[in-house]
Amino acid sequence: KDYKISGTIESALDDCDLVIDAAPGGQGYTNKKNLYEPKNVMAIYQGGETTIGDKAVSDLLFNSRANYDLSTGKRHVMQGSCNVTGMGRILEPLRTKFGDNITRFDVTLVRRWADIEQTDKQVKDTIEMTEKPHHGDDVKTYFGKDSPLFVRAIKVPSRQMHLHIMDIRFKDQAPKPSEIHEIFKNEFGVVTLWTAKGTKDVRDFASTMGFNFTDTNMIHIHANMTVSIGDTVQMMYSDDQTGIVIPENHMLMQSMLFGKSYQEAFSHTESIFKMDEKKKKLEEHFAKTD
Repeated sequence: KDYKISGTIESALDDCDLVIDAAPGGQGYTNKKNLYEPKNVMAIYQGGETTIGDKAVSDLLFNSRANYDLSTGKRHVMQGSCNVTGMGRILEPLRTKFGDNITRFDVTLVRRWADIEQTDKQVKDTIEMTEKPHHGDDVKTYFGKDSPLFVRAIKVPSRQMHLHIMDIRFKDQAPKPSEIHEIFKNEFGVVTLWTAKGTKDVRDFASTMGFNFTDTNMIHIHANMTVSIGDTVQMMYSDDQTGIVIPENHMLMQSMLFGKSYQEAFSHTESIFKMDEKKKKLEEHFAKTD
């Protein structure tokens, strides 16, 4: 498009209170050192950065479900990636409910190859294994470094969301699937679906719901795939890739800029993204049929 652009990043930062940095992975750290810190500007960094090692952009990886209060007063915070954010929305409610009765989480991330809008990115006809995926270590920054969480990841030739396959092991007999689903009944940003055959079904319906944002901004538990055998529950949920982190960035921005409480930030975020309405429409459309 024929946009007329003038000025510099530096001049824009002079009139800026906070930057949401969406630069390519690793560039955020360079921007912090060369731009934001010299200008004394707050910044939120995205999932391509790190909170570990010499190139850490922050000492906090944000997940509103796990550590919202820790972000207040911070000037530099990293927002977790879509996969890391999604795992937090599932793991934290499970830990709150069952605590030490859970002995281990095993998660396989089936990652989409590219976002729908990334038309310049070729989707290759292969299944690619990810060696030493960062997602598990990222989650452990807020879930606990000694948490019994084990993550493997593959990338598949699709643009239609991520899918997580999670095995949850308990000390004794595992809960029934209905008990697992009940935990998420009123959980923000998590919807329970019964009849979606695949991730594209969810995205296609979301585009017809009449909201300004066609992303669902949610995790979708595929309830018909939840099983309980012995000491293990297996569940599958799809993750609305980049859409899931947009409300999270909005929550974090309110904490950093205005020091809002979780409930205040949540209410304002809900007023914009209408996630409760989306949840009701999705659950009605993909409701259990028997």
